[in-house]
Amino acid sequence: MTCTGSRGRHCWTSKTRRCKPHTRPLRSGPPSGANSIRSLRDERTPSMARPPGPDRPLYVRIAMSLKGRILAGHYTPGRRLPSEDDLAAVMAASRSTVRQALAELRDAGYVTSRRGSGNFVADRLPIEPLSPRSGPVYTGFLDDLDDEAHHVQEPDRTSDTIAADEALAARLKIPAGAPVIRYRATRLRLGTPYGVAADFIPQAVAERITPEVLAASPTIVDALTLAGSPVAESLQRLEPAVLDADTADRCGASPGDPALAITGVAYDAAHTPIDAYTLTIITGYGIGLHLTRTTIDHGSREE
Repeated sequence: MTCTGSRGRHCWTSKTRRCKPHTRPLRSGPPSGANSIRSLRDERTPSMARPPGPDRPLYVRIAMSLKGRILAGHYTPGRRLPSEDDLAAVMAASRSTVRQALAELRDAGYVTSRRGSGNFVADRLPIEPLSPRSGPVYTGFLDDLDDEAHHVQEPDRTSDTIAADEALAARLKIPAGAPVIRYRATRLRLGTPYGVAADFIPQAVAERITPEVLAASPTIVDALTLAGSPVAESLQRLEPAVLDADTADRCGASPGDPALAITGVAYDAAHTPIDAYTLTIITGYGIGLHLTRTTIDHGSREE
């Protein structure tokens, strides 16, 4: 299962579990700018910056549905999309609504139009689709999860510099061997550990993440925002995994315990990869998905 949206900030259920404190913190004690990220968040609506999906315009939901199929590999680059009439029939919407959805995708770089031929998936997508071809891609909005971010922390973050191997370089679109800053931390929600986060940031981006920015940022996503490189889009894959010795040690679990691995790439507004990440979730924590059909009444069409 895969999803686009916030980097692992989901509605986790709570379960008491002790996590062993990890040594070598990057910095301890509150910096002078410790309230910066909190102030930035508080400028937004406390709960949700946008209404839930079903309350969004139909053309937005149609666009997100089509984007999910593109990123899942159902519609491959260069492939012709169904006609506007066919999409209107399937979505129980008017052609004008479908055209709005296609215009949204065209503006975002996912679709191109050829006069007299129809609409096609762009030959080069703004972000890399999942490979190998995944199951369904569930789409959503990053700002729907802003309130959840208030409850997440990474108190024992460590960092080191590594050379990107070919796989990591491909994810970040940098040369193999280029320096990458690796951050690792136990992830807490409301003070309770639920997994371990690993973020791989290109050195050119990480240079702006100063010790002061790190100390003021509950997560690396927040650090990227304070450093002037906010995440605009993210594509991630959810797969079953088992805990390795280090992750188990950090979270008071046992090596080999079942886990959930969320692996993905985060992009800035220019569609440049700025973070290749993995969040490994220990057993006992669940992700909630609320799914709604794009069309509710199949007997009527939106005018």
